[in-house]
Amino acid sequence: MSAAGPSSASSETLYSVQYLRAAAAFAVLLYHVSASSQDTWGLDPDRIDQVGAAGVDLFFVISGFVMAMIVARPGDFDGREFWIRRIARVVPAYWVITLAVFVLAWAMPQLFKASTSDLQALLISLSFVALDHGDGNTGPLLLVGWTLNYEMFFYGVIALTAGIFGDRRLIGASGVIIALVAVGQWIRPVNQTLLFYTDPILLEFVLGILVFKTWNQTRETRQGLAPLAVLVAGCVLLFLQWERPVGDMRMLFWGVPAAAILYGGLGTLTFRNAFLARLGDWSYALYLTHIFVISLYIKHIISRVTFIELPWPVHYLIMVVSACAVAAVFYMCVERPLSRSALRKMRGGDPAASAIPKSA
Repeated sequence: MSAAGPSSASSETLYSVQYLRAAAAFAVLLYHVSASSQDTWGLDPDRIDQVGAAGVDLFFVISGFVMAMIVARPGDFDGREFWIRRIARVVPAYWVITLAVFVLAWAMPQLFKASTSDLQALLISLSFVALDHGDGNTGPLLLVGWTLNYEMFFYGVIALTAGIFGDRRLIGASGVIIALVAVGQWIRPVNQTLLFYTDPILLEFVLGILVFKTWNQTRETRQGLAPLAVLVAGCVLLFLQWERPVGDMRMLFWGVPAAAILYGGLGTLTFRNAFLARLGDWSYALYLTHIFVISLYIKHIISRVTFIELPWPVHYLIMVVSACAVAAVFYMCVERPLSRSALRKMRGGDPAASAIPKSA
C-alpha cells in the first residue's frame, strides 16, 4: 500500500471532515455575501472579506485527503467503482443547477451579468472541461462551477495513476500534478485552457495527499496539543489575510493554512455532533445554491423592502439561515435522490447498492 499504518478512516475522522466541509461551504457563502454587497452598492472594494474564498482551498485539500484515503485502502483499485461513485456524487446535482442557470439566462437574461443561454457554453459546462469560450473565459455557466472542473480533473489524474503506478499510486498522482504546475510555470501558456490546467492551485490536492500520509502514519500515537496548535495556526494565518487578495500566491497563502486546518482538525474535531454532521451533508448543496439566495436577497429583496432598516449582521444571519434552508431542501429533494438513483443505475439496478458513504 501507499501509506503506512491503518488505511481505513475512523468514524471520528469522517466526522471531522464533515465539519470542515461545512466550514468551507460557509466561508465561501460569507465571501460571496461580502463581494455581492460591495458590487451592488459600490462600496469600498478593498473591504471585501477575501479570505472567505479560501473555503475553496479547504475543499481542494479535503478532496486530496479523501482521494488519498480511498486509493490507500487494501486491495486492488477498482477504477469502474471509483468513477461510479464520483459521478453519482458530483454530476446529477451540478447538472440540475447548471440547467436551471441556462433556463433562467434564456428566460430572464437581465438577472445575469456573465451567464448566457448559449448552447455551446451549456454543453461545455456539463462536460466539466475548462474550454475557452472564444472570449478568454473558461468558466462554466454556474459561477462556482470552475472548482468542479478542477475536481473532475483531479479524479481523472487519480484514476489514471492508480492504474499505472500500483502501490506508488499516491506518489504518481502527486508527481503528475507537480509536473503540470512546473510546466505551466516554465512556459507561461497564453491559452486559457492550458493556463487553467497548470495553475498552482492544483498543488492543493497534493497538500491533501500529504496531510493524509502524515496523519495516517501518526494517528495511532499520542500527539498531545500538537493538532490543536496546528489548527489554531492555520486559522490565524487565514484571519491575518481577511481582506487581502492573494493573487498568484493563493496556494501558499490560503492552501497551506487550509492544509494546517485539515491536519489539526483531524486530531482535534473528534467529537460527534449530529447537527454539524448534517451541515457537512448539506455542504455540496450549499455550495451549489447559495449564490441564488444571496443574489435574490441583496439585489432584489433589500432594494425593495426599504421601509425596514436592519443592522448588517442581521442581514448576514438572514442570508445564512435562508441559504442553509435552501441547501437542506435541495439536498433532501434533489441531490440525495438523484445521487442514489444514478448510483443504482450505474451499478445495474441493485437497490442495495445505492448508498453513498460520506467518505466516498
